[in-house]
Amino acid sequence: MPDPLVSVVIATHNRQDLLPEAVRSIQDQTCSDFEIIIVDDASQDNTPAVVSRLAESDPRIRALRSENNVGPSKARNMGVAIAIGQYIAIMDDDDLAEPQRLAIQIAAMEENPGLEFVFSSVAWVNEAMEQTGVFPGIVERGEFPTDSTEVFKLLYLESNKIPNQTITTKRSLWKKFSYPEQIRIGEDWFLFMQLAAKGVRMKPIPTPLVRVRRGDNRKGLMNSDLNTIFDSQREVLRMIRLWLSEEGIHEFDYLHKPALANQILRESRHFVGIKGLMMIAKSFLLWFRNPKVKEQLRWYFDKLKNKISIQKKGK
Repeated sequence: MPDPLVSVVIATHNRQDLLPEAVRSIQDQTCSDFEIIIVDDASQDNTPAVVSRLAESDPRIRALRSENNVGPSKARNMGVAIAIGQYIAIMDDDDLAEPQRLAIQIAAMEENPGLEFVFSSVAWVNEAMEQTGVFPGIVERGEFPTDSTEVFKLLYLESNKIPNQTITTKRSLWKKFSYPEQIRIGEDWFLFMQLAAKGVRMKPIPTPLVRVRRGDNRKGLMNSDLNTIFDSQREVLRMIRLWLSEEGIHEFDYLHKPALANQILRESRHFVGIKGLMMIAKSFLLWFRNPKVKEQLRWYFDKLKNKISIQKKGK
């Protein structure tokens, strides 16, 4: 059998109910020249049996299992390592790819020989599979930058704007890059900043090509509280600063404080009270020219007024 055109890598953990739907959405692609690599990251439910049945029913499916919970980064890297397709697509175990996802992305790559990485916006859906929004807006509006330097600035200052479950790349890209295995949250953000800093050409596709569940049933590869998420996101910023220095890339040095200031500002939106106000103040001190501080203060005091009003009504 000739090698498939695309290798679709799906890392999974405790997704016995949703995984078959994600796999089916790939099996139903208009582009049928693919293999599916499912990496079971030490699932404790019935996922191993589900994966086995899926692999037995479709020769295009290959399965791996880690007996230890290694996290999404290493699980995806394991799948990428055995992929034989010319292109590699990443898919999450609880989302649904639109039937034309692979066809559109492969066409974009083949029409632009220098292109190494494509992605799209996603449609957020609720438990009833009703669309509730599109993310990220900058991709949907066609405003995502094309210059790799500007892509890095956007990701560094504004957090990740590339939905990981929508990416398709040339396989050769993974000879030089991989998901960082020392973190379990923000690993895709870190990788995408590396790619942008190294000048990898990317192309955003405004049309949502994946439906992402945003309902209550979202436990799986990542299930963490806010503090853990925030700590991990700050660690990503620390890691990228260190990596840039090690690589001798200094053109973004002036962005280090603004990036941390913006991260603190994003975190402050989850707190109404002294803590939130102190975080806004800390962000301002780090980068006193931050144009978002005024906006955040306005948002903060509006929230505070609403909270006080609700408390008064309660009395």
